[in-house]
Amino acid sequence: MQRDLVVITGPVGGGKSTVALALAERLRRTGRTAAVIDLDLVYCMARQGDDYGEDHTWATARRGAAALADAFFADGLDAVVIEGEFFSPDEFATLREALATPAGWTFVTLEASYEQALVRVAGDPTRGMSRDADFLRRLHEQFQRALPYLRASSLVVDADSRTPDELAKEISSALPTRQAPAV
Repeated sequence: MQRDLVVITGPVGGGKSTVALALAERLRRTGRTAAVIDLDLVYCMARQGDDYGEDHTWATARRGAAALADAFFADGLDAVVIEGEFFSPDEFATLREALATPAGWTFVTLEASYEQALVRVAGDPTRGMSRDADFLRRLHEQFQRALPYLRASSLVVDADSRTPDELAKEISSALPTRQAPAV
């Protein structure tokens, strides 16, 4: 069975969660089985205190996301979408090295402006610290510094001017082409 792992990254408020869910739904409509892993939720499971910036805990979360993806693949799912922050080669390598299941990889960056991210987080009552404009600006600046790496290593899509369904369509068309199973 061909398996696909799609990693979606981008700034806070860039639409990663919404696009990941739209992509999984699009894949299901084509007969695929798909799961979505939110790296932030895995991080919260591993976090030991109130701080949100521990690099070692983020590394643990990335390895945990890989283990969860392996479990989904072992249970027969053929596509897993992981959405979260992967802004450096080391962050991406932590995930890649921890995944045991052979899979086709597609790395996607959602490029979103600070202004659009601010609008998105302001309208989301489930957001915490990211609704603070100064905090969000600092996170967006971190994303901007990562863009040279992300542009060189991933499919970059404009998330400001397109709907999640349009982005999911583009991402699904970028997945490796596979032959129909033999009958």
